[in-house]
Amino acid sequence: MGAGKTTVGRALGALSRHPFVDLDDLVEQRAGRSIPEIFREGGESEFRGLERQELETLLNDWPRQFEKAPILALGGGALLNRAARLSALGAATVVTLSASAQTLARRAAGAGRPLLGGPDPERRVAELLEQRRLAYAEAHACADTDALDVQGAARRIYELWTRDLIAVAAGERSYTVEIGAGILAKRLPELVEGSTRVLLVTDRVVGPLHSQKVLTALEDPPVFLELEPGERHKNLAGLERIYHCAFEHHLDRKAAVIALGGGVVTDVAGFFAASWMRGLAWIGLPTTLLAMVDAAVGGKTAVDFRSAKNAIGAFWQPKAVLCDVVLLRTEPARGYVGALAEVVKSALIGDASLLDLLEKNLDGVRQRDPVLVREMVRRCIQVKATIVGLDEREGGVRSHLNLGHTLGHALESEGGYARLSHGEAVSLGLVVALNVGEKLAITKPELRRRVVALLGALGLPTNLAEQPIERAAALVGHDKKRAGSRVGFVLVREAGSPLTHPLELDELRRLVSEPPV
Repeated sequence: MGAGKTTVGRALGALSRHPFVDLDDLVEQRAGRSIPEIFREGGESEFRGLERQELETLLNDWPRQFEKAPILALGGGALLNRAARLSALGAATVVTLSASAQTLARRAAGAGRPLLGGPDPERRVAELLEQRRLAYAEAHACADTDALDVQGAARRIYELWTRDLIAVAAGERSYTVEIGAGILAKRLPELVEGSTRVLLVTDRVVGPLHSQKVLTALEDPPVFLELEPGERHKNLAGLERIYHCAFEHHLDRKAAVIALGGGVVTDVAGFFAASWMRGLAWIGLPTTLLAMVDAAVGGKTAVDFRSAKNAIGAFWQPKAVLCDVVLLRTEPARGYVGALAEVVKSALIGDASLLDLLEKNLDGVRQRDPVLVREMVRRCIQVKATIVGLDEREGGVRSHLNLGHTLGHALESEGGYARLSHGEAVSLGLVVALNVGEKLAITKPELRRRVVALLGALGLPTNLAEQPIERAAALVGHDKKRAGSRVGFVLVREAGSPLTHPLELDELRRLVSEPPV
């Protein structure tokens, strides 16, 4: 309240020629009473209920009322309910306007605000700001309006609105993933602004292809480090190289790390950022399809230890991720095709219609049609962002992201991280999971047949008879999801409906070694 939402919203409407709507006005119309009257007669609970109803209607059915997407000015408490907040983040661009308690109390004085009753409005505003701090941080952007420049704020928000942004809701660690073509040079300077030093981590394959784009975008030259490429180097020795570099160049807590590369660089550089000086800001610049749809989003950072994949790691969210799809043009065919297994996984756990998209556009997907690639990236990231918003640290539904990975990781490890790529292993892991699900009468046979056919059509391996399944299954005991003699094994009832099913390790080994149904 008093942050300038109505003033800026109207200016944004005039600039963009989109309709402006104040949610409070709609609540009053529905109730036939003013906001103060609703508070007096039904209390805040009645008001919040009416507010949620109107917001849900607008988010889901705005085309019935408006020719263009409306600009909504929400009450300061409209998104305190987390389910409503996550729904809004998925359906709209959410911008939090805020200011100091002193400024907000001054602007709201004499406006009849029900929540500011009492002798000390400024103190009450400060209390509300603290109570709502985490909720307000979960937005696509936050803007301070103490020195309110209405037209400047409107122009800035309009520019944000036109970008392809997906918000990952993680409280004060929230951030956005931007998808686009040629966005690296445009966005990177503002992301590293205020950093005492920038460390650019890449590898010897990606560096010669793309590091110059980063160097050109940055005003001050960063510390530059190229790692050895490949999963075999995603280990403590590779991590130690970054530690030595950081030590030699005196990186402090205000330094920023840029991870330019595929999943290996993303995981190692992200874990370095999590552990150096107890945590540095890091920015993901994924250069492979796998890194865009999986590794760079969600804050899982790790290195492998012996045969245990991702055994040493931490949850550490990036400051931002830029998915510049232009960079995918240089990805080798094997890596690109392998990453399609993660796209199929995303469809199975959260976007059933993505399976249809893949099946109907096989040639375009294989040939990297830029429109299809961008759509795949966006939809996979949205699936992951939704899941991470619900469960940042894998206490529940985030485990669904491991579909196909339990046996997939084991197959990778069994082959010394050289025989199979990560995506190829995940493809085989998906086949195993579908087989196991069918044997347990959880997965429908037609879904297994459909997905196996799709994986094969995309050029991914599906023949388990050619794989050392029993030897790989013996390695599942090192899986980080193991708890005692059990492992949480992700299965699928039908597309878009996953579940985590606890299995004894002996039972899992028996199920995967038996012939398919």
